[in-house]
Amino acid sequence: MNLERVSNEDKLELCRKYYLGGFALLPFLWLVNVLWFFREAFVVPPYGEQALIRRYVRRSAVGLSLWVLALGAWVGVFQTQRARWGGWGDLLAFTLPLGTP
Repeated sequence: MNLERVSNEDKLELCRKYYLGGFALLPFLWLVNVLWFFREAFVVPPYGEQALIRRYVRRSAVGLSLWVLALGAWVGVFQTQRARWGGWGDLLAFTLPLGTP
C-alpha cells in the first residue's frame, strides 16, 4: 500500500489497528507499524493526525523493544539453564541434543 495515496484519517486508523494488534501477542505488527509509519510520524511536514500517529509509533517501538528484551532474556536463560531443569526442561525443548554413547 502506498501511504501517499491514503487519506490522513485512514493512515491514523491503520496505525492504530497495528498498534492495538501488537497487544494480541503479535509484536511483528509493532515492527511493521514502526517501519511503515516512521516517515509519516517524524519526517513529513506536520498535519492534524500526525501527533497521534507519532504517539502510536513511539508506543509501538517501546512495546517491540520490551518484547525483544523479554524474548532475548528467555532464550538466554533457557539455553544456559535447560540442563539443570531436568525433565521439565526437556518437556520445554522442541528438540533434545543427543549425547555421546
